[in-house]
Amino acid sequence: MVGLNARVERVLGSLVATVTGGQGMTQSEGWQYAYDYTNGRMATINYRESQGQMIKYQDIYLYSKGVAYIVEIGPGFTICQQISINGTLPHCIPSSATYLGSSYYGDHKLNVDFFKFFESMSSSTYANITMTVSQGDCIPFSVVEEGMFDGVPKLRIRGYVNYTSGISDPSKYFTVPSGCPPSNRETLNMRKSPFDKILP
Repeated sequence: MVGLNARVERVLGSLVATVTGGQGMTQSEGWQYAYDYTNGRMATINYRESQGQMIKYQDIYLYSKGVAYIVEIGPGFTICQQISINGTLPHCIPSSATYLGSSYYGDHKLNVDFFKFFESMSSSTYANITMTVSQGDCIPFSVVEEGMFDGVPKLRIRGYVNYTSGISDPSKYFTVPSGCPPSNRETLNMRKSPFDKILP
């Protein structure tokens, strides 16, 4: 893996296009994102309105403990799934990635490198991924995924903004809600991170 700063916080925006039964659909989202390589963990937080209620969606990946939590919190309820995960926390791009070239944004204010690699979680969920990272410190800048999700064609475009070094409030991201029992266990063979994974 190419290196990345040990602890960072940022915002990612995502636009996803899928085709089911000949019908196209798009979905856009924004996520708060924390990456803590030092302690082997990462997490995302997203708020969405559903039937007039604001729902909090939180994914917590504790690679150092081999477990992840997929959480939904709304008025008067908490839904939590605990998942066993294999592998280690990714450190930017895989070493197997193919270098595509370099470019820059603005008046050479941000120099970037482009890489391409393949990710597969199953025979029906996989993607060719093109990632843009800053030169030197390998900070992800944009990601394009082209592939399948549960057999459905999918295109996903993501961009990262508001990058800061360090995590201002780790408990905001990594505290597991009290409504998360050790149940509904299944194992995911993961080498992926929230910025590489298919939509939750």
